[in-house]
Amino acid sequence: MKTPLWCLLAVLALSFIAAGKKEPELTVRFYTEGNVHDTSVFTVPVVVGSPPRKAYISKIPNISERDISAIYLFVGSDGTVGCTFVLDEHGRVGLDTLSVEKRGTALVAVVNGRQVMDLLIDKRVSDGIITIPRGLSIEEGRMLRKTFRSVQPVPAKQ
Repeated sequence: MKTPLWCLLAVLALSFIAAGKKEPELTVRFYTEGNVHDTSVFTVPVVVGSPPRKAYISKIPNISERDISAIYLFVGSDGTVGCTFVLDEHGRVGLDTLSVEKRGTALVAVVNGRQVMDLLIDKRVSDGIITIPRGLSIEEGRMLRKTFRSVQPVPAKQ
């Protein structure tokens, strides 16, 4: 039985499209602590906290740049850039879930492969808003502004 030439060409064309998939210019990932007994297949060691301690974070991010719908950039307390991320519905549910299931552990923020900071998960977060209070470079701030829609904060009610 012979396969028609057009079928082979179609499969070949699809494989070229899949191979040419462009990596995102900017990655924003949030990882939760994993189990110390998990193998290196599932976790990677990092240093978190103050005072510093060795922890293991999952290799699969809980929240990524695909879950971000908007950002708000500001100057952090140490002069670096901080950013508040407004998550879409998928990200909001993911953040809500991890804030309940992983309370008392670290949430590690990684931008472009660089560990920016770790945050202690100390309460439930159901509004879909997560903030990196400082630690981003000016160039990372520019890339964030270029990649995501910027919003202004809502004034607090008095």
